[in-house]
Amino acid sequence: MAQIFGERSFRISRSHKKKDKYTKKKPPVKRGQILEIYIRDMSRKGDGVGKVEDFAVFVPGAEEGETVKVKITEVKKNCAVGKKVE
Repeated sequence: MAQIFGERSFRISRSHKKKDKYTKKKPPVKRGQILEIYIRDMSRKGDGVGKVEDFAVFVPGAEEGETVKVKITEVKKNCAVGKKVE
């Protein structure tokens, strides 16, 4: 029976690089902040989607093409959720 690996030693290494804590972008919105956002699109759930500096803001009850005043209720890593003020 032939040896498949022989006497080679294999080293397990991570292929991804560690993220630098100084290069992470902070969200451009904060919880409780009131903004005026243009709703560009609709999500799969039917929420309106607007953008603030390429940061997605989901607004339930908003229609595509309207501009709404939104109070930010939740901020996540990649998006935020807000509710209509008016």
